[in-house]
Amino acid sequence: MEDFDQFKAVFGSRPDITYDQQTIDHVLRNRRLLENELFIDRLLKALGVEKVSKSYPPRSHQDLKILHQRVVLSPSPDHHKQSILYYILKDIAPPDHAPANFAETCFLPERYKIFIDGIWHLDRLKFERALDYLCEPTLTPTFPEEILYTLCRHAPDDNATLPLAYFHTTSPSITSNKVLEAFFSVLCRSSITEAFYFSRSQGELIHQHLFEKLITFVHANAAGALRATRGVELISLPLNEKEEKWFDEFLSQGKGRTLYGAHDTIMIRAIATGRSQDASDQSSHAGNRKIDGLNWAILKESIQHGLGPRKHLKSAIQ
Repeated sequence: MEDFDQFKAVFGSRPDITYDQQTIDHVLRNRRLLENELFIDRLLKALGVEKVSKSYPPRSHQDLKILHQRVVLSPSPDHHKQSILYYILKDIAPPDHAPANFAETCFLPERYKIFIDGIWHLDRLKFERALDYLCEPTLTPTFPEEILYTLCRHAPDDNATLPLAYFHTTSPSITSNKVLEAFFSVLCRSSITEAFYFSRSQGELIHQHLFEKLITFVHANAAGALRATRGVELISLPLNEKEEKWFDEFLSQGKGRTLYGAHDTIMIRAIATGRSQDASDQSSHAGNRKIDGLNWAILKESIQHGLGPRKHLKSAIQ
């Protein structure tokens, strides 16, 4: 379509075509939920459109015409401008100028269309549907950190499938501390071991910070089976000498010393690493009492039997 710079060629000749109020309200609500920036906002800014939040969504027919004019007058490549118009058409989708027809007549490259379909669903908080497009192997990741952050923020506490799927599919380079923190929190909820190895993949300062964050996360869990499982996983990690030092110092002298059960974790880690005699000597003073959530009688029995099955450790730290 060579005349996409003509409003009627894109949106038809209806004099009243615009966004309905329900769509406008939906867009504004989702913008707030996405920390006041939609993905279409980012694309419009990249085209040089100013005051994006006032330009999109257009509140009237005239506003729609102004937005169209700002897009087509951008110095950006035609396919970029056509991609924006394709997104807008998906919002209002007049039956005689459907988005798919527009993309076809413009010869919009398939990868552009797939990407726009993905972020259009992201902006509507349809995250699973969005990943059907955004994890397409032919795509060059665009806004990968922003997409990963959005998926992390909206992931349920008990399901990290979507952010992990996007991360493992696109392998984004994480340079933002905000994104790193959000993603690592999701990793911790998903797998203590995976979070541990991810921390190792970072530079030393970040490695130590994330490692301490992992320890804090495990101790922040409420007492019960989940805390026990994560606790056993934590104390069973194959720490190197440097990590072992961080572990002991964080829980005995650093910010982690005030965490619930910090001393218990040090003791159980000593057992797990073969320093069972020291742990047995100290645990003998506790008798059969529970201290900081740790049943020392069960723990001592485990020590005497060379730790025994893991279920003893789980019982001890519930």
